[in-house]
Amino acid sequence: MSSTIAAPENATAVDPVGAAIVANRLDAIAEHMAETMLRTSRSRIFQIRDFVTGIFDGDGRWIATKDYIPVLAGSLPSAYRAVAERFGDDVHDGDVFLLNDPYHGNNHPPDMTVLKPVFADGELVFWTASKGHHADVGGGGVVGYNPYVTDAWEDALRIPPVRLVSRGVEQRDLWDVIALNVRVPDFVVGDLHCQIGAVTVGAEQLLAMLAKFGRARVRAGIDYHLEASRRHMAREVAALRDGVYRAERHLDSGGANVPGPIKVAVEARVAGEHVTFDFTGSDPQVAGYANSTLANTVASSMIGLFAIVDPDVPRNDGSLAQFDVIAEPGTIVHAVAPAATTLCTLLTCETIVEAIWLALADAAPRGTLAGWGRFGQFAEAGVDAHTGRPFAVISSFTLAGSGGLDGADGWDGLGSPVAMGGTQAPDPELHELVAPALIEQIELVPDSAGAGRWRGGFGALISYRLDQDDVTSLWYGGGTTEQTAPYGLRGGLPGSPNWGEVHHADGRVETVAPNTIRPLGAGDRMVSFMAGGGGYGAPAERDPEAVLDDVRAGLVSHAAAREVYRVAVDGAGGAAVLDAAATAALRGEPCPGQP
Repeated sequence: MSSTIAAPENATAVDPVGAAIVANRLDAIAEHMAETMLRTSRSRIFQIRDFVTGIFDGDGRWIATKDYIPVLAGSLPSAYRAVAERFGDDVHDGDVFLLNDPYHGNNHPPDMTVLKPVFADGELVFWTASKGHHADVGGGGVVGYNPYVTDAWEDALRIPPVRLVSRGVEQRDLWDVIALNVRVPDFVVGDLHCQIGAVTVGAEQLLAMLAKFGRARVRAGIDYHLEASRRHMAREVAALRDGVYRAERHLDSGGANVPGPIKVAVEARVAGEHVTFDFTGSDPQVAGYANSTLANTVASSMIGLFAIVDPDVPRNDGSLAQFDVIAEPGTIVHAVAPAATTLCTLLTCETIVEAIWLALADAAPRGTLAGWGRFGQFAEAGVDAHTGRPFAVISSFTLAGSGGLDGADGWDGLGSPVAMGGTQAPDPELHELVAPALIEQIELVPDSAGAGRWRGGFGALISYRLDQDDVTSLWYGGGTTEQTAPYGLRGGLPGSPNWGEVHHADGRVETVAPNTIRPLGAGDRMVSFMAGGGGYGAPAERDPEAVLDDVRAGLVSHAAAREVYRVAVDGAGGAAVLDAAATAALRGEPCPGQP
């Protein structure tokens, strides 16, 4: 969409208040784009917020985002650069561009990125972007995930930067190629239109903002906001202790046929207002689907840093200037073609984030975070026997606990650090409408949280039953071993690991290996036990009343209260009471009332 913008009379240089108005308006537009996607998506995947929206200015600076999934948002700048480098000045009013290839600026193939240039008076003034996980992107597997692949060609249909719409006209040959190569074309084509609708709404509102404030004032506001963001992040990084800090964490595996553990090593170098994350020493890339592109590693490093600074630091080009990433090509954190990459936004991202949090634990004034539960969940695909229509669903009841931190317990069932709480578990009734399954149980798992002065969040148990035969089921993710379970900090204990089971209709119970696919049928039940977050601080330092509250809620057993927290509790349920004298004895403290 193009428009003529008239600058308001007596336009002056923006002041801090004016800059805040511009910045808030940009954020509101990005959020409106996201709401458009939530309300118009074809698949259930977008409806659980597995997408992001963003805005760039005419110079390609990232200025606003709605980052439900931070790892997706963090790779938007690389996607923009790929389109800009491919098309240069060959960009026109009414164009829409698309890409999903991990070696052309994307992080993994299921997330298709749509970019729209915005023109005013013939000048390119903004770009709007949307990026989301599609129900299918070709290749084998379920909802874009095939744990048996060995390279990028098996992984998915690879789309480099292409012009999906040219001067307002859909390029039907390209749309036909995409639709022919996916199993659920109605979902994929519908969600691409959803994305185009979102970037178009964003373009219209950006032009309205220019008409109201004038181009010069908006530009000045953006400049001011980006510099303020840079200074904000600089202050946060300066608060870290200068030094060189090292840590490593591991992936469970690289895919169904690539056994782990696979090491991610990081050296965090903090110097004044700048930090460098150097991943030299990480393991080589693998013939599986867990390899991370550099774009994904940068985005994951953003999560690692932004999660431990002031949450009000904006995610934009200004704040990004205060850190660098170094990664050796050919490694698990800087894969080169033709490595497969689909799992990198989950398992590899989580491992990178954990390594950064561990490395900076002694640099941050109040430490970082104990480990969060990783993603580990089922997804299903098939043809609905009642409607005859194909379905593809990510269960995404990804209710793992987050880690404790200095001064606060972890959140129960918050999910993976990939999203940092931004996703939304699907409504059980809506899930049952689009998939032939009955949700039977969702509840927190007692004693799953890592114990600590500040305990981790509890993970959840999720069970659902299939109502028909001929369903293909995938369990994907990680965090299933003691080595990869959520770690504790400062004497806190680790949380429970993930694991999955299939309770077959004939009574057999199968423990599911991570990143495997199996056929299932009517009466089979998928059961997920989600990890609890790691604890922070010694469990025996936890407030006994807080332990009592968890015992009363049925979340901490009497045995764990006594043996782990050193707290004696008598009675059950809401009638449980604290035995103060026995607790003092367990903790080696004076009894109440004694000196």
